[in-house]
Amino acid sequence: MSGSPAVARTKPLLLLDVDGVLLVARAAWDHDEAADYEPTLHPEAGAWLAELTRAFDLVWATTWEHLANRVIAPALGLPELPAIEFDMARHAPTPKLPSAIAWVGDRPCAWIDDDLKHDADTWAAGRTVPTLLVHVETTVGMERRHVDRLLAWAKDLRRRPID
Repeated sequence: MSGSPAVARTKPLLLLDVDGVLLVARAAWDHDEAADYEPTLHPEAGAWLAELTRAFDLVWATTWEHLANRVIAPALGLPELPAIEFDMARHAPTPKLPSAIAWVGDRPCAWIDDDLKHDADTWAAGRTVPTLLVHVETTVGMERRHVDRLLAWAKDLRRRPID
């Protein structure tokens, strides 16, 4: 058999937020009505994430950090996932981005979050490896269209030639 050996591709990372993405309060946050704030897990989130695990390596990118593995993962039927730890005091007011950058390194990644700021957009646009940011509405959370967009992006990534 001739030709070059097959090169195994690793799946891209999917950085996954919880609040506002998977756990959603269907109304805008109102500090005066905090007692009525009852976030719920999207009823289809478990099935959608199971789909996404075929195309991505999922990583918690939430201020829940490892707590997401004890509370959210079992509720959605997910295995324990790696969790990015954030230095909230050191990197205020945007604590997630520096830790996410360090964690991702040079791997292709997608990031779904309801609180991505302009600095995240700038970082993603300047990366030399494929990067997709998926902004979601805080009171709506992840929708089927977001899942489809992520899957299409990962499929396109698999079709690209290996450099």
